[in-house]
Amino acid sequence: MYRSTETVGRHAWVRTPRRTLPPELTADVAVEVAAAALADHPGATIEWLEVDGAGLFEAHLRGADGQTLVVHLDGDLRVVGWLSEVS
Repeated sequence: MYRSTETVGRHAWVRTPRRTLPPELTADVAVEVAAAALADHPGATIEWLEVDGAGLFEAHLRGADGQTLVVHLDGDLRVVGWLSEVS
């Protein structure tokens, strides 16, 4: 983590960068996340959607073959990767 210190008088101030808040998963955004994930995995169905700790959208899918998938999308709703879970 980036840290810098600045001494003023007898006090040392520590500056850390502000974290950007993860994007909100509103109903409108959820529809867009689901559509983008399903476009990348045709025939799959959405099980649930969430925002992970890194601020990426996650779409949990059940593939047409029954396989469980987790699709990661960035803030611009581009698929940046996906994982296959053994069920």
